[in-house]
Parts: sequence; structure tokens; C-alpha cells
Amino acid sequence: MPDADPRAGVLTKRALVTVSHAVERAALADGVGADTVVFALFQRLPYFERERAVYARIARRAAVTVVGMVDSGRPDLPHGVTPVLLRPGESLAREWSVVVLSPTFGASVVAHDLDEVDPQAATVERARLFSGRWGLRRDEAYAEIVRLRDAMGDRLPPAVRRKVDRVLASVETPAAVDVECRAEAALRHVAAKLDAARDRAAPPPAAVDPDTGLDTPAGIAAWLGDATDTVPLGLLLVAVDDPAAVEHRHGPRVRMHTEQNIADLLRDGLRPLDRAVRLGPGEFLVVQPAVPAAELTERSRRLERRLAALHTTYPFVDLHPRTTTLLTRRRPLPLRRLRAQLREVAAVTWWPPSQGSLLLPLAPRPRAVPRSAADFPEGRVARPVR
Repeated sequence: MPDADPRAGVLTKRALVTVSHAVERAALADGVGADTVVFALFQRLPYFERERAVYARIARRAAVTVVGMVDSGRPDLPHGVTPVLLRPGESLAREWSVVVLSPTFGASVVAHDLDEVDPQAATVERARLFSGRWGLRRDEAYAEIVRLRDAMGDRLPPAVRRKVDRVLASVETPAAVDVECRAEAALRHVAAKLDAARDRAAPPPAAVDPDTGLDTPAGIAAWLGDATDTVPLGLLLVAVDDPAAVEHRHGPRVRMHTEQNIADLLRDGLRPLDRAVRLGPGEFLVVQPAVPAAELTERSRRLERRLAALHTTYPFVDLHPRTTTLLTRRRPLPLRRLRAQLREVAAVTWWPPSQGSLLLPLAPRPRAVPRSAADFPEGRVARPVR
């Protein structure tokens, strides 16, 4: 997968964090004064909150500090920071950018969210992939300031726009290309070393269900990250017979083996990034970031068939599984919506239970109709399996 070494191409979030911090520190360097312009796009407010203190310091030094993000209302930003509200559907809403420009210096990182993930990553946020570039090049920073100024248009107050234009007009001397290239080479080296050190650090253990070894809702909270609605998630909800009823009929040993069989099927074929979660006694959830709708639907169908056939495997228990799927960007996860869909799905029943050779015909299952377009920003939904 991509790493921190290239300055252009497909970049990981981890690489972008490293170079973004470097660009921000350049805006805070000694000698930087009121002839500096800083533009930053954060996508959503929670990402800015992590850097609030840094941008408060930048705003006290720079001539202009502009921050853009998608939000429902004017956010509470530090004094001197000019907010620009972005529309969810515009291209700037999918952009991660930090640009610093003065008459003699420029640095920038500009990246666009690909809605794709590194399947080997440890968390949803760390898995995010972007297409972009970064550099300590004044000419590139100049072009990016012009682009962002024009894209934001009249959302920039006239006084802010005049200050930006004054700084742009003050860039007259040739750029020190040799110095810029050497500084970039040093930063690439440091960023690669930092990534290698992070890779060696073991992630903290997550809370798991003791009976199945599956994740718990509390255990995936850190894995999911902030409620930013940026990464698309494929959700697969599974319901089976209550294990308590299985234990009542067959005893605790049968219940234990049955739960472990279910867990094995849920985990089968998942990427390292994906998570299988036990929500309750007979309720399970598979979460797959950035998964295609067709792949999610096929996994649902395959899992339902395999769960229904578990009665042919020790301890020979018929589970009557039901599954349904949903594609969403929402946080917290829309479990209520999934459960409402699941109530419309008939259970799969095999007969006779001891042989499992014939699937009983089922009445057509009604298709779930989205109640809110916000659940499906691309207009896609994986419907309950048939």
C-alpha cells in the first residue's frame, strides 16, 4: 500500500497527517509575520478540533487564516480564523488541504478523499486513502491559494479577500528551488521514519465478547473513529435463534459450540480492516468500510446460506438465520434502521432439520425503502437478500 515517501499519488491518512503538521509548523516558524496567508480544508469539524490550538496560534501571526469544512451552522472557531462553510456535494468538501504562502516561502498539501481504504489498516480513519501531493514549493502554494480563493468566491469576506490579494501581489522574487527540493527530501526521510516507528507500535487490545471472541459495540468505538460521516460503511446485520433457547433445549456445551460456529462463519473472508461484532445474544453485525454494494449483498446471501446449513455440522442445531444490509456514512451506526429492515425478512428454514436437503419456498420479501436520503448519499442500498 502507499507510504509516506512519495510526495504525489495515492497517499495514506497517516502520511497526510505528518506532512500537514509540517506545513502548519512552517506557518508558526520564527520570523513569520503579517505577510503570510494560510488556507486549510478539514472536511468536518471534528478533524479541526484536534488542531484548534495550532490554528489559534497561526491566526495570531498570519495576515489571513481561512478554514473550510462542511457544517450545519457557523462553527465556533478561534479568534482570527475565518470560517467558510462548504456544501456536502461540492468538490472542496472531499478535500484535505493546508496551504501556507508568504512573499518568500510556500508549502502545501492538497489531497482528495478517494472513498477507498487500505484493507490492512488497523482502524477506519487510518485506512483512508487520498489522491494528492505535498511540497515545500512556493510556486505550487501560490497556485493553490489562487484556486482556493476563487473556489470560495463570495464566501470570503471582502476584507479577507483584499489581504489575500495583497500577499499574492507581493510574491515577486524567484523561488529558491534548490533549497525547496532539499527540504522536501529531508521531510520525506523523517516522515518515512515516523511511519516505520508507528507500524512497530502494537495497538491497544479491543474489548471482545468472551463467548465468541467477536468484537463488542464498545470495542469498535475507537476503530470507527469520530462521527464525521466521511468513510462509507457496508453493514450486514444477522439474526439467529437466541442462544439461551438453544442452551435450554440442548445444554450449555451445544450452545457454546453453536456460538463459536457462528463466529467462525462471520469472520470467514473478512479483510484485516473489517469487523464482526456481537450486538446481543442472537444478533451480530459485520462492518466493512468502503465495500461495493454487490460484494456486500453477495456476502449476505452466502452467510445466510451457510448459517442455515449449520444443522449439518456438529452440534447439529437449526438457527433460522435472517440477514439484511445497508450502505451508510452515518455515525453512530444506524442500527435501528437495520433492525427495521430485518423485521421484514423471513427466516431461512430447512426441512427435515437433521438432513437439510430442501429449502422451503418463502413468500417474496418486501424491499426496504430508505426513510432518509442521508443514509444513502450515493443513492445505493443493498436490499434484504431473497
